[in-house]
Amino acid sequence: MEEERADDVVQLPPHCRLIRDPREIEVGGWREALVSGGDHLKRVLDEYGELGFECLLERIDAGAMEGCDECYKIGERIYRVHVRRRGEPG
Repeated sequence: MEEERADDVVQLPPHCRLIRDPREIEVGGWREALVSGGDHLKRVLDEYGELGFECLLERIDAGAMEGCDECYKIGERIYRVHVRRRGEPG
């Protein structure tokens, strides 16, 4: 995973964090929920928190995903969001 500068990282709510190692998705009980960015990402993360979920975010390159580069041409950061209920083993 590429190193991120502090100004590249979205301000995350307390129940969310960036992925440290891709293997933690497999062993942590995480499920992929969506790909999003900007204001929509913030709203979704807030809603998952209210519903009792933890969120794990993986920054992705929209240009590397077929069909996604058109939606994210403005250059905002996009993330793949994985979720699990708080308290689930991980």
